[in-house]
Amino acid sequence: MGFVNSTWGLRGHVKVTAYSSNSERFVLGAELYVLGERRKVTGLNMSQGYPIVQFAGYQNATSAETLRGTLIEIDEAELPPLPEGEYYLHDLIGLEVVTREGEPVGTLVQALTTGANDVYVVQREGKPDALIPAIPDVILGVDLETRRMTIEAMPGLLD
Repeated sequence: MGFVNSTWGLRGHVKVTAYSSNSERFVLGAELYVLGERRKVTGLNMSQGYPIVQFAGYQNATSAETLRGTLIEIDEAELPPLPEGEYYLHDLIGLEVVTREGEPVGTLVQALTTGANDVYVVQREGKPDALIPAIPDVILGVDLETRRMTIEAMPGLLD
């Protein structure tokens, strides 16, 4: 859902980079996972252009400092289903990437969100990482059950 950047003020609030476009996630009373524990949002300020959040159990800047650099998460069961052919980025991490011909390329280790399209970082054994554009001409198929992504290795893509 987000990432805690730093503390804000003296009463336990933290500045958050939101990873979700669902504005309903950061509301008073919402329950989110912080450091692996379910915590209620007890304070919220959106006037700075980003969420400034206070979680139950973090009542001052000293306790909130322990949250710096941590992820804010939700239970996967709370995610809405996606339309056919769309995937949550976290589901793609770890997929084996192969060419149309079945040649192994590597493992998808990161998804970069860019302005035009996402770019998948594929870690290759003994070679530099490959940057694979997430466009229909390149991504031929994703099978989450077999944990495999099939790509069209256009000329120069894997060089």
